[in-house]
Amino acid sequence: MSGADESFDVVVVGSGGAGVAAALSARHHGASAVVLERSDKLGGTTAVSAGVPWIPDNHHMHEIGSSDSREQALTYLRGLSLGGMDMELAELYVDEAPQVLRFLEAETPLSFSAISLPDYHPEKPGGTVGRSVEPALFPAGELGDLRPHLRSTPCIPIPVCWQDVQDGFDALDLQVVGDRVAKGLVGTGEALMAGLIKGAVDKGVEFRRGARARRLVLEGGTVVGLEYEDGGETRTVTARRAVILASGGFEWNEQLVKDHVAGPVEAPLSPPFNEGDGLLMAMEARAAIANTKEAYWMPALRIPGEEYDGRQLHRLTGGERANPRSIMVNRAGRRFVNEAHNYSDVGRAMHNFDEMAFDHPNLPAWIVVDAGYLKQYFFGPWLPGRPVPDWLETGATLRELAERIGVDPDGLEATVERFNRHVANGSDPDFGRGTSSYDLAFADRSRQGALQTLGPIEDAPFYACRVYSGVLGTKGGAKINARAEVLDVRGEPIGGLYAAGNVSAGFTGMAYPGGGGTVGPALVFGHIAGRNAAARKDRD
Repeated sequence: MSGADESFDVVVVGSGGAGVAAALSARHHGASAVVLERSDKLGGTTAVSAGVPWIPDNHHMHEIGSSDSREQALTYLRGLSLGGMDMELAELYVDEAPQVLRFLEAETPLSFSAISLPDYHPEKPGGTVGRSVEPALFPAGELGDLRPHLRSTPCIPIPVCWQDVQDGFDALDLQVVGDRVAKGLVGTGEALMAGLIKGAVDKGVEFRRGARARRLVLEGGTVVGLEYEDGGETRTVTARRAVILASGGFEWNEQLVKDHVAGPVEAPLSPPFNEGDGLLMAMEARAAIANTKEAYWMPALRIPGEEYDGRQLHRLTGGERANPRSIMVNRAGRRFVNEAHNYSDVGRAMHNFDEMAFDHPNLPAWIVVDAGYLKQYFFGPWLPGRPVPDWLETGATLRELAERIGVDPDGLEATVERFNRHVANGSDPDFGRGTSSYDLAFADRSRQGALQTLGPIEDAPFYACRVYSGVLGTKGGAKINARAEVLDVRGEPIGGLYAAGNVSAGFTGMAYPGGGGTVGPALVFGHIAGRNAAARKDRD
């Protein structure tokens, strides 16, 4: 490509888990690589995640007394397919993921351990515990000059690990947290991305911040480079072997969401730069797209005045739904879901459609708790013992609360009466809350059985907080094959173009198999893309 400002073997768009894994893999396999990042911060959506990849049959499972096999993992995935899963890519993933985890531990400073988080449908055939692994806390100061440019997570501002989550944030030892901060340690997605970036830099991968990729350059149907914006100027970079798209989803692009996603999106939880840049470039190159109707759903909280990178911050929900003395209701005052189950499928239930009313009856939705809840459990950023925040609506009675939030008072009173009656018997026959081991993952582990998540709503005053239809990221994009090559609308590979992460079509269809079901495929298909891109011959 003549007239380019610079040239690399492999050019990667996006500095999240998929992008850095791709660049690291390409460099390991002998290619020069550069990562173009649109924002000033490195780490992408992965940096604000829990940093937990879902890795079937990983070598750490024995640490918590669990085990797995290829067939067990595939049995589980087949049971979640409902005809929508790409089983060729699912088999590839199950085969490659354990080796990619070992590669990351060997070629970067990262180390992982299995956590006791069940799969998201653990009672399904093949379901188990231990496929989700977490990175150890990481000394981010090792990034040197790049340390200030590591993206931080706004909702977990302190270095924590899975055991801290299990014990409850209210039980955190402040001395331990202070020691971690003093040592410059980071946790969750920040730890994962700090270790990945450190490993990539050590191997010679280059990074460009503030570089927004805009257009692929093709010659004879093959991608040979791209144009990107840098400080108001348009620059070009030659990709002697390939371009790898890893720029995240399109959840912040209102028009793309309206055109593609089959469900209301009120609250993106990712960094606000995920506007579909890579998807648009792929579509311009005649790429086939798939699974764009799907997203990684998350019931979300919105606290007025909280911002992240200049946009409204949304917070995920976990314990708020799973702890005792809490329910979710719709505007009729009725429960509509097992609140404690996995966030993606609870979020999906918010989209149920009433054919007669031609409406989404579960939007808006509210989490309702009582005074007993606030004495024991956190709610969003709020901790017990602090003044009740004004973003929690309050009512001296359930009826008063319902009137304040626009919910049918009779419906809410009847719902709570029925719920409390069943809780007294230790069960939830309406939605089965507490019957799955996953329901207890973020509940009160000091209690027994289903009562870890079930508790009466009876102590006045009562409180409510609006829950929004949120997404961790969109789940559809450029269609790829087993080599992570982007396919055109005729099903043929587009020469020199690869994709991984949320810019590509999620192979699991509508399913979300377990914790890290986004991060794991990003790392694995990023690795595959980098390996295969590096294997291409240089263009003259």
